[in-house]
Amino acid sequence: MPFLALTLLAGCNSYELFRVTGYEQASFSNDADILFIIDNSDSMQAEATSLATNFDIFINQLTNTETGSNVPTQTLSDAVDNYVRETTGDSMYIDYQLAITTSSVYWDDGATADLDPGEGGTLVGDPAVIGRGVDDSALAFQTNLFCDATCWDSNMPSNPDYVCGDPLEGDVSEEYLDCLCGAGEWDGNCGTGQEQGLEAAFMALCRAAENPPEDCYLYPENSAIAFQSGEEHSNDGLLREGANTLVVIVTDEGDGSLRQSEHEPGEDNYTPAAAGEVDTVIDEYADLFEEFDNVVRFAVIGPAYADGNGDCLDGAQNWGVERYQDMVTATNGMYIPLTDLENGCEPTDFAENLDQLGSLLSNLLTYFPLQSVPDESSIEVYVDGDLIARAENTGTPEVPEYGNGWSYDASENAVSFHGDAIPDYNQDVRIYYRPIGGIPREIPF
Repeated sequence: MPFLALTLLAGCNSYELFRVTGYEQASFSNDADILFIIDNSDSMQAEATSLATNFDIFINQLTNTETGSNVPTQTLSDAVDNYVRETTGDSMYIDYQLAITTSSVYWDDGATADLDPGEGGTLVGDPAVIGRGVDDSALAFQTNLFCDATCWDSNMPSNPDYVCGDPLEGDVSEEYLDCLCGAGEWDGNCGTGQEQGLEAAFMALCRAAENPPEDCYLYPENSAIAFQSGEEHSNDGLLREGANTLVVIVTDEGDGSLRQSEHEPGEDNYTPAAAGEVDTVIDEYADLFEEFDNVVRFAVIGPAYADGNGDCLDGAQNWGVERYQDMVTATNGMYIPLTDLENGCEPTDFAENLDQLGSLLSNLLTYFPLQSVPDESSIEVYVDGDLIARAENTGTPEVPEYGNGWSYDASENAVSFHGDAIPDYNQDVRIYYRPIGGIPREIPF
């Protein structure tokens, strides 16, 4: 085999030169657990209708890797049907799961003084985790989003001509929501004005983990932030072993998460993270998400803010937006602005922006982190025993564009596949390399 030639280097024996990471794509990169965190504060009321009517495009673009596709996107039902079709085709197999929680972490600030669905990282809907095996996944997802995770105005527009079962066209009406959710059941889902997207994501994963990290139990039992001993597996099924996890936050505010590194589990009191404390908070949360076995990335659809220009923040705090932007950078994710800084804060084109988010998901499914830092020149990649060539970068170092093959990302210490080289479902992927220092854990020969 070609990699054996590397054993001749410097007279070293094979035990000193190689380390192997081998994954079967069936158990590593074909599973995608996608958690949506919806800002359900009253500040989102103005955006609620826009969010609902565009969420079909969001889902379709997130899951459709074919740009310029002519599949219908008029309704959320169309979008999820397209999702099922695209992800079960012969050319791409994605074993997906979708779930929704909200940015409301305080359980006593909502409709009741008890823990309501969507608070403290709990999931909404029944079923709460929607996968390929769920009957009528389009209706299930639409119901969870519209009925339990959106802050609707109690004075919704009326459409007396709407007939239950008709597709959604134009604005969301009271009659449409009554048909979908039950009369008036959609009202009263507004959460706290203290939006904590990062903490909500962490709480959601704590509730889903087989063995939650100790940091999940940071707050004492009398805390208004809800995750206590005995609440493990309340989000059962959200995290699957070896699956890639994509957290998508949709908000018109920045992050107000409170956790800081000086907190200790069981403290009776804690000092909220102060305004402007971006690095401390992000470093803390980046470390927290690494405590889970799954690879976690963040994508945020949020306020437009760049290079100190806050013209489009519309009341959002720049430091809170920077937290989300820094978390996206820390997890190699994506930040999508709701409005256009260079065009008078006009709403951005959801179709174009969310097509990028779909590309992020596709890249996530072809992303193989290595266990040690390699001598880059020694990397050899095999799929079902066939040597795969390294992809040529026809772009720039800052904005690479790869042809068929694989590439190595030093910042993430990961190998990614591109074009025709992307492995099919259940193919065996093996990546051999000489680590910089250290002894291989396993030898492939």
